[in-house]
Amino acid sequence: MFCVLRVIRLVNQSIRGLGELALSGPVLFLVTLLFSCGPACAQRWERLGPSGGMVVSLAAAADGTVYLGTPDGHIFASSDRGEQWTLRGRAGGRLDGVVQRIVPDTRDTKRLLAAVWFREVPKGGVFESVDTGRNWRLIGLGEEAVRALEQSASDPKVWIAGTRTGVFRSTDDGQNWLRITQANDAELQNVDSLAIDPRDAQTIYVGTYHLPWKTTDGGKTWNSISAGMIDDSDIMSLRIEAANPRRMFSSACSGVYRSEDGGAMWTKLQGVPYSSRRTQQIVQDPTDDRTLYAATTEGLWMTPDSGESWKRITARDTDASAVVVLPGPKEKRILAGMSAQGILRSDDGGNTFADSNEGFSHRVIAAAAVERESVLIRAEGYGNKLLQSGDGGKTWRVFDGSAPPKAVEQIYSTPIGWWAAFGEGGLARFDAAKQVWRQLAFREDPPRRKTRESRRRLAGRVVAPRVRSLIVARGNICAGTENGLWQLTSGASEFRRVATRILPASVTYLSSTSKGMLLAIAGGALWQDNGDYGWKQIETTPSGSGLLWVLESEVAGREVLSLGTQHGVFIKNLGEWRLLSNGLPAISSAAPAFSETRCLLAMSNGGWYESADGLKTWRRVDSENEQGTVSGIIAMGAKSFVVASRQEGVLLLSGERE
Repeated sequence: MFCVLRVIRLVNQSIRGLGELALSGPVLFLVTLLFSCGPACAQRWERLGPSGGMVVSLAAAADGTVYLGTPDGHIFASSDRGEQWTLRGRAGGRLDGVVQRIVPDTRDTKRLLAAVWFREVPKGGVFESVDTGRNWRLIGLGEEAVRALEQSASDPKVWIAGTRTGVFRSTDDGQNWLRITQANDAELQNVDSLAIDPRDAQTIYVGTYHLPWKTTDGGKTWNSISAGMIDDSDIMSLRIEAANPRRMFSSACSGVYRSEDGGAMWTKLQGVPYSSRRTQQIVQDPTDDRTLYAATTEGLWMTPDSGESWKRITARDTDASAVVVLPGPKEKRILAGMSAQGILRSDDGGNTFADSNEGFSHRVIAAAAVERESVLIRAEGYGNKLLQSGDGGKTWRVFDGSAPPKAVEQIYSTPIGWWAAFGEGGLARFDAAKQVWRQLAFREDPPRRKTRESRRRLAGRVVAPRVRSLIVARGNICAGTENGLWQLTSGASEFRRVATRILPASVTYLSSTSKGMLLAIAGGALWQDNGDYGWKQIETTPSGSGLLWVLESEVAGREVLSLGTQHGVFIKNLGEWRLLSNGLPAISSAAPAFSETRCLLAMSNGGWYESADGLKTWRRVDSENEQGTVSGIIAMGAKSFVVASRQEGVLLLSGERE
């Protein structure tokens, strides 16, 4: 079977792991927009780019407004045919809401309905906006993961929704929903696509993870319509030809199909290669029924003859997830949504495409570091290449020199240059003179009580531990890894393990004190060395379990030890640990950043919290559009913070509270 893995959609694969990222990990996950705190605050959030990012859904309203859905609930809109984008709002109110489908109401250009499902829980719903996407409310199916949604052309009050558990219908404009498939039907579940006959609202086509189905009586009876299809095909998109409703097109993980008899028999169309068979969406040109576009995992394809021949019209390495075609007075415009590159635009029938991401920054930033005005990042969509900004994020370019040899998990900035830690283990330093990344060996010392032969055999063994933390301490580079604490001394070319009898092998976080002593979270406990790697465990309170980070920072003229845990942030004062409160929730957080008298914390509830009075009181500085989850903040200058976001690219919080 071609689809035994039951690939839902490539975009779903890309975002499946987002809810599983640990807060202490290297990948940062924040949803933020240009932001002003209002009259009581001179701060603002600013998008630094790079432009583009993950597009899940696209839709065009009758007035020409184009709407874009993302994997975090955000809805962007463009009123100039996709040239500029603005963030309108968030459907679902959660940080993990995937906007799988946007359907503008055919009778009211201000009204939109959206099919939403949540990554972290098997729920979602149908959400409604009556103000062009600025505000949203749940109008039904809140207990369902909604993955498909359509409005009837013949009876616009009829809406059909497809969910993980079946098909639902509303006959009163979305106010009430009734299941029209059996709840225990093993086949009519996991709905991925829908289509309604434009002449008859009772005739509904349903695409599931396992082939398509049809009803002609509003769901009272259902018939399988899979003849001619490869078994086990996941039906990702269904399209009925407006001029001839008996002609249909279907895109599946096994290819593109056409039916001339309302789905009774399907013909697999040739031309789109096997490697591009995961076709996320198929769209018919509104000005030419014979022209169709197929958004596949290897670019956007077009056919001018109803599928008899196909040609790829975007680059092979573009992963197309959605497409809309906008008629125009002279030339039609094609907008293609990509899973990494954002929006591509064509005004010449698909002969050429250009980026069209002004105002849309939704990049997945997997790693970032800052050195003065220079920002270095790894953004998804660029392979192993890194991007750099030398002007604080105003402009971006591909980083000079060779690309790192492996996928970068984290980037570090030190006085001796940039470092890259790899997801599969190991570490490299950028050689600025030769413009190349050089991997450094982690060499094991031989065991002491072995024979001469075994020592000779083991002396040269090199390992590649996964680096979890990297700092400069006492003039040396110290690396905390899953395989112990390692050190690169000045002038050395290899890391050597730091000998210690009691420090646990798994070192997840490192920092240093003002006196040069190391602090470590290892084996789930807090440790401190005495200046010569003689470690002792520091006691924490019972509620301080689940340690995430530890920092010593100067606050109000004194050194304060702060500890991030799964149950809040603690500080040590006069030998006692005290939970920070006064506006700060007792939940997990990312390591904070300090800029002069300000401290900024990102909490697991998606909020940003700032203290400007020595950690005494806290103020939340985000609004609904800024909420997200992060694992790191970098102070940049005296009054600014830089954030690398899992969704929104690189962000800057500048200014200070008034």
